Amino acid sequence: MSFLISLIVVLHMICWAMALGTWVAAARTKEPNPGMAHAAAGALVFGLVLMILVSFGGDANQAKLGVKFLLALVATAFAFVAKNRRAETPDVVWFGIPVAIVANIVIAVFV
Repeated sequence: MSFLISLIVVLHMICWAMALGTWVAAARTKEPNPGMAHAAAGALVFGLVLMILVSFGGDANQAKLGVKFLLALVATAFAFVAKNRRAETPDVVWFGIPVAIVANIVIAVFV
């Protein structure tokens, strides 16, 4: 079970790295790569699987998991809005993507 959780954590982090990396690559033009939204969705799915697996152990910090889930939802929703709106994406949505991703990672590491 430990190997499975570790593998899913690695995939989860790779998805977040891909989402943030594609945002950085498109930051100047605000023309997002569709992969950004798909990577954020992948991170959300892997995060949900991790939440379920960790909750089975009974020693999960539910508040932390809830905040991380909400941030992942925001990042994923904003990424899909940016994908659909392209260059006309509002600044709040466009800059909300990396803020939500980085906040999610900071909470995972420091809380």
